[in-house]
Amino acid sequence: MIAILDWQHVGKPGRDDKGAAYDVDDDGDVDYEVELTDKYIQSAKNYLECKGHTVHIFSEGWYSARHYRANEIAKGADGPVCYVACHINAGRGNYGSTFYDIRSVGGKRLAKTVGSTLGKACPELRRIVVKGASVSTWSRVFGTIRGIFSGPANISGMCFEPAFMDTPEHKQLLTDEGLERIGEALAIGMLNWASGGKIS
Repeated sequence: MIAILDWQHVGKPGRDDKGAAYDVDDDGDVDYEVELTDKYIQSAKNYLECKGHTVHIFSEGWYSARHYRANEIAKGADGPVCYVACHINAGRGNYGSTFYDIRSVGGKRLAKTVGSTLGKACPELRRIVVKGASVSTWSRVFGTIRGIFSGPANISGMCFEPAFMDTPEHKQLLTDEGLERIGEALAIGMLNWASGGKIS
């Protein structure tokens, strides 16, 4: 499997976008979404590379350009390619969520599989929400993955929002240990999707 972990918000041309902001650890300093996503991205990368899989981390360009790059990688790949738009949520929800392009069968299966492994690894989450996104429903989420659908049949994509920065019950998930757990759950879910089996 080839995994593409898109460190979103980061690297937009001419913008200093750090995503959502909140003092997660109550130390008086604001924490940014991109700092948290970086930690779980690195955890997922380490896990996947230890299992012998290729990992690309995207951190530059508009999302449409990143989707084009992902599809080009998939065109040259012999096996499955998994694209994940990496985020952390805000808005005081009590759940973790995975989103897929409503047109994509593979994306739906990927989102469900990753959602399942996330829920098992992170009991702090009261529930896992898996939703299809389109131009008219969850349109902002749709923009994070919409270009993947036009790629070859071996690539599927999803948007990953594993926890809420501003939910007290999720604080443990946003520590180094918790973010490592999230990253490993993401990696295992991706591998389960790619293999069609169960990896523990």
